[in-house]
Amino acid sequence: MKIVKFYESAGSLKLKVDTLEDLWTAQRIIFANDIVKSESERKFKSSESDKGELKKVMITLRVEKTELDKDAMRLRVLGKIMDGHPLEYVRINSYHTLNIAPGDIFEIIKSEWHNYIINVVKNAVSDSKRPRLGLIVLDDEKALPAYMLGYGVDFGNEIYSKLSKRMSQKDFQEQQKKYYDEILEMIKGMVVDTVVVAGPGFTKDDLKAYGETSGAIKKISKRIIFEHVSNAERSGVYELIKSSTFSRILERERIRAEFRLIEEFLTSLSTGKSKYGIENVSIVLDNMEASLILVNDSLLGDPAVQALLSKAEEERVEIEVINSMDEVGEQLHAFKDIAVIS
Repeated sequence: MKIVKFYESAGSLKLKVDTLEDLWTAQRIIFANDIVKSESERKFKSSESDKGELKKVMITLRVEKTELDKDAMRLRVLGKIMDGHPLEYVRINSYHTLNIAPGDIFEIIKSEWHNYIINVVKNAVSDSKRPRLGLIVLDDEKALPAYMLGYGVDFGNEIYSKLSKRMSQKDFQEQQKKYYDEILEMIKGMVVDTVVVAGPGFTKDDLKAYGETSGAIKKISKRIIFEHVSNAERSGVYELIKSSTFSRILERERIRAEFRLIEEFLTSLSTGKSKYGIENVSIVLDNMEASLILVNDSLLGDPAVQALLSKAEEERVEIEVINSMDEVGEQLHAFKDIAVIS
């Protein structure tokens, strides 16, 4: 995600989204009655008998609701058209759906931008620059490392096995061991919690078996996942990224971070240092005892919650917004969607 322009005095924030997670972030910050401006397509008929043709238009609409389609990688923003350009291709006050996809630039206009909402955006921008997963594609000839960033892939330098069929069995096994050791050392040096190792054939399986037998994998304080791709080239990395398995891995990484927060809340709840529900959270805030607030994104459009979070900002209380659609969000929902840790 990238902030293109922020005109605070005009209440206007222009964003560029790059990933599915960016679309999820956008959905969290677009509320009913916000104004969203984006390029779209409208069917224009010059006459009643005309079948019509699709025209590109810049649409400004007042939001009624949003829908995130993960499979199609689209954020649908539904509402009534307030303005459009060219004007002859739009009907003011008619209903329209903006389809926002990775690569799109769009504008959100609010009467007021609360800091906790801006922080959701800033955190998404920061996350897009931070390595989220380590990737290694390999075969019996070479291994290619890469980092999955929020906005794309950062490739490293290949390492080569230097194996040859002309080698004696002893020399081949010794060189293969060196190759595997070098890959395991590469994994150890990656500044991420999880590394996905993928490739064709049996090399990845042999590496796993070697690492487990030698005890090297146990010494690496990372989660290592082994997957299949058709080659050990850059195209193999992109093949991995496009897979449904990889999408689930990314989703689990985000949820793992949220699980740590909910576990902190549950632990402190047993000692009386946590409260939940908007009334109890408000009391803790009034007593200046709050250090961290967890809130489901489904509550962000609630005026009472907005007032409470604005007050929390004034008191410099940390605010963590949770995805209400995942497991952690469901857990927090059981505690009235909002909780505070003292």
